[in-house]
Amino acid sequence: MTQVRKIVDSSSLTDIFDLPPNFMNRKVEVIMFPVEETADITPKYNMEQTIKWSKSPKVQDLVGVLEGVGLPADISMKDIRQMRLAEKYKI
Repeated sequence: MTQVRKIVDSSSLTDIFDLPPNFMNRKVEVIMFPVEETADITPKYNMEQTIKWSKSPKVQDLVGVLEGVGLPADISMKDIRQMRLAEKYKI
């Protein structure tokens, strides 16, 4: 794969990048690679499939769980599901 490397003054990059303070007024190395275009592999669902999927027990058990509400960072979907079931059925 082709790459380009160049050492430049960081002040020439401030219009392009938001640089951290420790990069200011210094020489920095810029490395560029071409972006490899990939086909969009996101599955497309129609409304009927989405509604059917949203009513599945696993999805329903996760309803109401929001990111950043005090859950540990390493918690798994299975752990969240168990917590929700325990909450729902008082076990």
